Amino acid sequence: MKKHVTHIVCLILYAIALFVLNKGLDFTRPADYPDGLDYTKAVVTNVIEDEMGQDPDYSYIRIGKQTLEMRITSGEYKGKTIEVMNFVTRTNQTEGTVGTKYIVGSYDGYITTNIMSYNRTNVVVILAIAFLAMVIIYGGSKGISAVLALIVTLLNVIFLFMPMLINGVPAVIAAIIVVLISTFHAMVALNGFCAKSMIATGCCTLCTAFAGILAWIVGEIAEITTLNTPEVEELLFITERTHFRIDNLLIAGILIAAMGAVMDTSMSIVSSLYEIKMQSPFITAKELFKSGMNIGKDIMGTMTDTLILAFAGSSINLLVIYYMYQMPVISLMNTDFFVVEVMKGLIGSMAVVLSIPVTAAITSAVIEKRKEKSVI
Repeated sequence: MKKHVTHIVCLILYAIALFVLNKGLDFTRPADYPDGLDYTKAVVTNVIEDEMGQDPDYSYIRIGKQTLEMRITSGEYKGKTIEVMNFVTRTNQTEGTVGTKYIVGSYDGYITTNIMSYNRTNVVVILAIAFLAMVIIYGGSKGISAVLALIVTLLNVIFLFMPMLINGVPAVIAAIIVVLISTFHAMVALNGFCAKSMIATGCCTLCTAFAGILAWIVGEIAEITTLNTPEVEELLFITERTHFRIDNLLIAGILIAAMGAVMDTSMSIVSSLYEIKMQSPFITAKELFKSGMNIGKDIMGTMTDTLILAFAGSSINLLVIYYMYQMPVISLMNTDFFVVEVMKGLIGSMAVVLSIPVTAAITSAVIEKRKEKSVI
């Protein structure tokens, strides 16, 4: 319990440091951001007019328009009743009934109001709480440490990585710093400040950096950068008022995406080899390395599948479109989208594979070195 209290105090101090770092940021919103737009929560209190019907081409889609009476439930105009026209199309499915909760926006104090989306805040919060509860209930003290490690990683991505980008730090360097700090904290939180944590942190950072170098090489050869991604227009608007450079942001994303899988692989091998050493004190470094390689082979298949399937799952809509339109293979394989996704999946998987011999070699060498010192 004392360890967790100390851990939480350190996290609070770290959060304060990040707050101070972010407070000093000097930047403005992109030029294309609509000035004066206010967002708030609202709930439907009455359906004044309903002209909804079934789409003639798609039986599972409803289209039409509604006139909705809503009550604003948050912000400066909380309690105000407004009347909103809700145009429901195939690509804007926002049909409402009494009790439906929305996020609405307005430029003029809600004289005219636009429905932005459904209010899904409660669903997201409940899902997050359920996840955290499962981790803590199942993992106990380790689960608490895992949750704290997750929080720190999120803080690092949002409140450390972003400010570094805004202040002109190259995206790859910023990503490596985030990987190093996040990995170090996760390992120490789960295993304490020990040799295992240091080895796993070093191996993870080394192999993740390899992923970044490989991504840069592949990007140079294939002529793929952040400028070839769908979000490039919005990103360019951001750069107009900051020192932010977007050219290597794609590589930084690959680094951060690969971090979790590499961290998991490295820690699994390090912990396994230390356990083997405890059970078999006279095992040699060579035998220990061989055991680490065998353990890594079992991990490798599922971990590489995890990365590939994660990237495939996030792009499933486009994959279906390409498949149904029977796009020629030569055309598909040379689209920006396809090459970027292949880079993400395969380079991340290669970093996982590399982490197996690297972690096994370094861990077995460190254990052997400590054994020699203890003998001396």
